Amino acid sequence: MRPPTPLPSQLIGRVFTRAEAFALGIRDRRLGARDIERLGRGTYRHLPLADQVAVSGAPSQTSSPEPAEHAALLAALCRRSAAVRVSHLSAAKLYRLRLPARWEQDSRVTLTAQGRTHQSDVDPLVVIHRVAAAPVRRRWIQGVPVTEPAELFVELARYLTRDELISFGDQLVRLPRPRLEGRSHPWCSIADLNEAVKLGKGRHGIIRAREAVELVRVGADSPPETAMRLGIGRAGLPEPELQIKRDPQDPYSAEGDAGYRDRRIVLQYEGEHHFSAEQQARDQRRNAEFAHAGWTVIQVNRVDLAENFSSMLRRLRVLLGNGPELT
Repeated sequence: MRPPTPLPSQLIGRVFTRAEAFALGIRDRRLGARDIERLGRGTYRHLPLADQVAVSGAPSQTSSPEPAEHAALLAALCRRSAAVRVSHLSAAKLYRLRLPARWEQDSRVTLTAQGRTHQSDVDPLVVIHRVAAAPVRRRWIQGVPVTEPAELFVELARYLTRDELISFGDQLVRLPRPRLEGRSHPWCSIADLNEAVKLGKGRHGIIRAREAVELVRVGADSPPETAMRLGIGRAGLPEPELQIKRDPQDPYSAEGDAGYRDRRIVLQYEGEHHFSAEQQARDQRRNAEFAHAGWTVIQVNRVDLAENFSSMLRRLRVLLGNGPELT
């Protein structure tokens, strides 16, 4: 079989648009060769040798792409028109923010666009959220124009429950760990979220966003920690301090996920990253420091999460003097 004509180096192994190919002298006949996969209307990918298959012209039905490949597809979709940006669920994934499992597994691309751009039966599974004017494109991630974090909170109100949206907001405002995350500042502040909600009047889910933003807090490092805090509130118990230090004046003091300084109670949610022997040793030393100082340490895990923290709440109610322990 005669090999396809070599492509320009700019297109080798890349996702590209028809306009970009034409600018390099490539025409439609070459775009139909077996080493090029059509991803959508005017959007193509050059296939590495190991992946070359006959392409029928239909959208790809392969499994979810790798993050870098997915970002390349999003960038190409956005290069087709200046009147589009990545938003909603796809934007959250680009920020590497955690979503409920049902949305993490959703392979659709979510865009905000002006007019009927990207409206085609041969595009990948694209959901268009339409706006009257071209969407603002100030923030870019991996070469992709993406919704600003505070506005993203409002966008996701149409997809998430109230508690899920609170958890998402907690992720946006939490203080990152620079050595692990490569950034030293939150994605946005609670004030930014409030401003975005104020400007979002009339948008889908805005009432839910208004309710959720009132319960967003700085200090929850994971969705289960947010769920634990919300469970405490629903039980009618006082809201705990988050990321509570045994000694606030000592930067090296042991720190808990939540707690009550006046009652010397600390709550530690033990997620999956606590399962290693090294982390367990650090956790034991941390908990021993609290215990030695006279604090009560309550350890919480995924079993408690599955039970809506019922056992933890019964114990906490007694320790806080809010009633007898129930059996």
